[in-house]
Amino acid sequence: MHVRALSLFLALATATLVRALFADEAFVVDWHIASIGSIVPSRALVSPDSVTIFSESSVLASLDTVNGTVRWRHLLDESAVSQHSHLIRLDSSAVLLAAATPADAAITHVAAWVEDSGYLVWDGYLSGGAPLGVSVSGDVYILLSGGKVQRLSRSTGSVVAEYSLPEGYSPVDIVASKGSISVITRKQDKGLGYFVLTGGGGELADDTYVVIDKNPAAVSVTKAEGYNSNIISWTVPGESTTIKLAGVSGSSAQCLTVTPEAPYASFTLTSSTSGVVATITGLDGKSWTETYIYSGGKLTLVGVTDPTESALAVSAATLFEISKTSISSFALTTTGAKLASHTEIELSPSSVEFATCGSSACLVGFKNGEYVLVTTTTGVAWARDESIADVVSALFVDLEEEGESSSLGEVLFEENAAPLQAYIHRVKRHWKALAGLPQYVIGFFQRFLSGDYDAVPVDPNSTVSDTFGFRKFVVLATTKGSLRALDTAHAGAFAWKVDDVLESDAIVGIVQGDAKNELYVVGAFGTVAYVNALTGKVMTISKIADFGLGDKVESVLSFVDDGMHYIAAWTAHGQLHFLKASSPATSMYFSKVIDNVVAGYVFKENRLVPTWQFTLPTSSYRISSFAARHPEDKTVSLGRVLGDRSVLYKYLNPHILAVAAVDDTTKSAAVFLIDDVSGRLLYSSFHENEVVDTAVGVKLVVGEHWVVYSYWSDLPARGEKLVVLDMYESDIKNERWSKGQNFSSFTETPLPFVQGQAYLFPEHITSLTVSRSRFGITNRDIIATLDTAQIAVLPKRLLDARRPVNRDPTNDEKEEGLVKYDALIGDDKRFIISHVYNVLGTKKAICSPAYLESTVLVFAYGLDLFFTRITPSQPFDLLSKSFNKGQLLLTIFALMVAVRFTSPMVKRKQLNIRWGTQK
Repeated sequence: MHVRALSLFLALATATLVRALFADEAFVVDWHIASIGSIVPSRALVSPDSVTIFSESSVLASLDTVNGTVRWRHLLDESAVSQHSHLIRLDSSAVLLAAATPADAAITHVAAWVEDSGYLVWDGYLSGGAPLGVSVSGDVYILLSGGKVQRLSRSTGSVVAEYSLPEGYSPVDIVASKGSISVITRKQDKGLGYFVLTGGGGELADDTYVVIDKNPAAVSVTKAEGYNSNIISWTVPGESTTIKLAGVSGSSAQCLTVTPEAPYASFTLTSSTSGVVATITGLDGKSWTETYIYSGGKLTLVGVTDPTESALAVSAATLFEISKTSISSFALTTTGAKLASHTEIELSPSSVEFATCGSSACLVGFKNGEYVLVTTTTGVAWARDESIADVVSALFVDLEEEGESSSLGEVLFEENAAPLQAYIHRVKRHWKALAGLPQYVIGFFQRFLSGDYDAVPVDPNSTVSDTFGFRKFVVLATTKGSLRALDTAHAGAFAWKVDDVLESDAIVGIVQGDAKNELYVVGAFGTVAYVNALTGKVMTISKIADFGLGDKVESVLSFVDDGMHYIAAWTAHGQLHFLKASSPATSMYFSKVIDNVVAGYVFKENRLVPTWQFTLPTSSYRISSFAARHPEDKTVSLGRVLGDRSVLYKYLNPHILAVAAVDDTTKSAAVFLIDDVSGRLLYSSFHENEVVDTAVGVKLVVGEHWVVYSYWSDLPARGEKLVVLDMYESDIKNERWSKGQNFSSFTETPLPFVQGQAYLFPEHITSLTVSRSRFGITNRDIIATLDTAQIAVLPKRLLDARRPVNRDPTNDEKEEGLVKYDALIGDDKRFIISHVYNVLGTKKAICSPAYLESTVLVFAYGLDLFFTRITPSQPFDLLSKSFNKGQLLLTIFALMVAVRFTSPMVKRKQLNIRWGTQK
């Protein structure tokens, strides 16, 4: 009966496992941060109602000017070449984006979007190369790198006319004004010049070419449109203090020369109602700015500034000057610039990178990836930190328990003090603790009645965890060289920030030390920072002592040997540098993937010795991905109990390395399981009769005694294939050859018995992760990030290789919890843990166990950030919030009263029976 009840429970659990999230937990236990990515000023349009951006992450988005929230956004083709993309305003209600796609820039995608709603008005594709310039004057004119100009209807996007440059002319840019369109080109024997476009299309005439500069050598053109004439500027090679400008309207060009006082760092042209404003910014160390107004064919110097790390931008007739702490606006006239307002503001401590303005506000970008919108009236309207849109590495950090640090200090004092002194100190400590007993009792009953055990500290600056360990910090290392810590219990609010933690060295990885607050940050060129993970304080910064000249860190490794934790940096020269403590005294084995070969190493006697190599079967194969089991993944059972009470013993090899390879020629894939200590090939699986998408590759995850991998293929059925490989010591029940959990790779052990099964999944999978609970008792879930901007959980018990095929399960198999095999995993929305959130660009998900065995914390990052909690075996150790605890207390109280009144009656009856007066 006990086994049958257990089997019924397992069957019910399997049926309910697909419910990933309860309805009352949505928006409570999870949060989502929508990002847009790094911003380039040339692809940012600032208007009174919105800020429209096409970011480096290929996101076209509109931000609210009041609070900075995303009004709408679209993740466009990621193969678009961002350097060859142009975002301009089509009219007062729409914007136009032209982007080169795919990566070879042979085709240009042109699309018009409604700026308020994000609806697509029209789009199309143009052949002839990447877009070198886009201008709007009635219709849309696009200059392609192949030497053609496409004229498109502004309302429909259809091609109205096509212009072709004569042979020998190199296209540079295109500029527009109210009356004409000019195509800037170069020709070797004529120099820099332009063609003026007229109606009709066709090939442009060579004799209409207007020469601007006969010998510009190399050209770097900036332009300003929308004034009486088209203004362009270019630099002269070898003359670092010379800039030339020209108006290109009509059949003649008027050239002017600007000679800054010193070598310059940047030069911009902006159209304003007072004329075209030319702004020159100096190099670091000579931070100066000259501002000119070009009007009526003349160039007038209106101001020379000397701010420290400031940025300038022009909007209409206003010059904005933004520094770290203030914003100033100057009214521009043809005679000069007059200070209009000055506002002291509190901005990021990072240096200003750019400022681009609209009619009433400026979007300011900082080198640390933060962006703010500032106005002359309100100062900072909002701020966004887009550095978290490009994360190098992420990890969970456990917080302190309440009173943990003070209690630890007192215990250490008592351990090292004299016996009498330690005794007196302990008595005083207990007496102080006794004073808080009433408050603790009151708080206990309040928590018991309300069930609010998972409450977190109200103060977001606190570094104390909650009762169940739901509150943790997620530390992110970004490509900007910064660290960001997010509070999981406060909707991802920043707990702390550190910019340029490695002093301009790019971050390769972060890893936690022995204590909760130990965080090691490793840079590409050997810089190592020790950071307090709870507060963000940088404790020390140092260089790896024996770091070789020209060497570079490729990855950061973490080892645990005989209870000692070691952290090491692996370099391009094949060196292993230990970062904390000394190198291990015992031999340490590990493997690396180098140049399409898996190589094994042993570190012993302070030397790194190669031990083995695994090469792919043919040279046409290339390694797509590899994965190993998480070192903290725990095992609680050595075998799998079957329905007939027999056991299949699990193949619990902690050194399994799964390697996936693809063949771009034959569109095939293969997976190899290797012992990364001995280099022994344990198992291989080839997928040769399928058309595999080798560009995407194979995604892998290694669990307790199994491997799950996925890939997209067109045969025999088109879709995402999920393959599970379950490994056992033998296919014979109750047969076991290993001795306990101390698995040795040095003995000649039998190969594992592998059972495999494949499933068809309806969506593209971008990454796989396995859930990990505190003690390993809870069932495992496979966490899959999807290209549909969603995150799903698949119970490992659903991906079981032992599910019976083409028949119903036997009674023994039913008791084991097996169900009939179905190749298709349906599009069940109950798998989706991101529910209504649109989590764009997810690259990876990581897990961390809570204090409760039933609960696992999940964090996904990429372009967006997403956090939630999952319970793979349901919350068996936590009462639901709807549980009636008051009724439970009343029931217990009623039972106590009943026992109190019936106890004398029972005793009296027992006594009468003993005297024989009652039967």
